[in-house]
Amino acid sequence: MALAPTSPRPPDAAPTTADRPGRAMRRTRPPSPPDGNRERAKGRDRLWVAVFLLPFLVLYLGFTLWPLAATVYYSFFDWSGTGPLNNFVGGDNYSRLLGDPLFWQAVTNTLLFAVGTTLIKLPLSLLAALVMTRKWLRAKRALRTVFFAPLIIPVAMAGLVFTYLLNPSNGALNSALHSLGLTDGTTDVFANRWTALLALILISVWQVFGQYMIYWMAALQNVPEELYEAADLDGATEWQKLTRITLPMIRPVAVVIVMLALVNAMHVFGLVVTLTGGGPGTSTYVVSYFIYRQAFGSLPFAYGYASAAALLFSVMAFLLVTSQGLFVRRAQKLRKEYGV
Repeated sequence: MALAPTSPRPPDAAPTTADRPGRAMRRTRPPSPPDGNRERAKGRDRLWVAVFLLPFLVLYLGFTLWPLAATVYYSFFDWSGTGPLNNFVGGDNYSRLLGDPLFWQAVTNTLLFAVGTTLIKLPLSLLAALVMTRKWLRAKRALRTVFFAPLIIPVAMAGLVFTYLLNPSNGALNSALHSLGLTDGTTDVFANRWTALLALILISVWQVFGQYMIYWMAALQNVPEELYEAADLDGATEWQKLTRITLPMIRPVAVVIVMLALVNAMHVFGLVVTLTGGGPGTSTYVVSYFIYRQAFGSLPFAYGYASAAALLFSVMAFLLVTSQGLFVRRAQKLRKEYGV
């Protein structure tokens, strides 16, 4: 049976739907809004962003930038905190600080406290985080609550509680040690510089332990589970997995956690006020307490001198924080060598 010939389409004819299969079913794109409407929408978005950022900016300027600028300015005056700023002394406050043995003793105590708390709380909190992330552990939520609960207690209240516990005459700790025959019942841990510093360190570790445990748990959750599975196939022990996988993989985060621990510990104040008051004598002065005593401790107030001390110590802390970037970059380079 012969087929009827089809007449060819004229060259100037427009293509039909049959010539473009599927084009009729294709969804047409809605027309884009005019450029004027788009610009007005962007302008409204910027306005709302500015409205929501304005309260934060006002608070930031009022409680961060302005106090910082005022501290720098006041540090060049011999000012008591009240009255006009008339007695400009230039850098005399800083030269006095450099020759003030009490200031350097406070700096030493602050560094001892910061390093001591960091060396104790970070390994212990890492060990607790390793245990808390094990699949076989039960009652994880209850344990997390127990470890994190001391952080909710205000620092001043914690200091007052331990003041009663460590009281040399009727404190619960002295009574317990005396009943065990370890002391004569009159041991005063705050009568010696080193025992007082040790008490401050241990109490601080007890209070902030849960916070750093949470940090470590967040870091451990970023380690790929496939690495542990491969290590199990190779017969690796738990110690080998910790030293060859876990610690190298969390090193960038570990550097940040260490720096946070040091910087936060350098701001110790509440425990010193409530537990030792800087004593015995001035042997447990820290920089924050030194600044407080200079600014408000005795008349006439040395507000300009305290401002110079605060600024000088802030520069030290800033140099410590900026060194964090170098260690983080080195740790990230090592992590990339693992292909993660």
